Amino acid sequence: MAAAAAGQEVTPAIVAAAEAEEWEVCACCGLREECTPAYAAGVRARYGGRWLCGLCGDAVGEEIAAGRGPVLDVEAAIARHAAFCGARRTPDAAERLIAAVRRLLRNAGGKEEKAVVVVEFQEAAS
Repeated sequence: MAAAAAGQEVTPAIVAAAEAEEWEVCACCGLREECTPAYAAGVRARYGGRWLCGLCGDAVGEEIAAGRGPVLDVEAAIARHAAFCGARRTPDAAERLIAAVRRLLRNAGGKEEKAVVVVEFQEAAS
């Protein structure tokens, strides 16, 4: 640990928590996210054992709140949103989203020029 080498004490609980992080993959869009096991377990409990990223979780929540047709349960809302994501996903959509956010963050560091980021979605062939 760099902090320990610099003469600063590191709390063992913080070290254990940092080492316990894991990667989860969204059941709808396929985006990978690093999170703690406790956070992942909370998300899975909310969505019937599936892990959803924050954006997809919000969309599923809106599907349930909108109550399209008969009252949607969590499984039906997840299936509906996953179908929506699958119809618009390109093989490298997650990588392009990450690259777009990276460009935004790099350009937000006090530079005068404005950044324009375009995220494309292709229509699925019928």
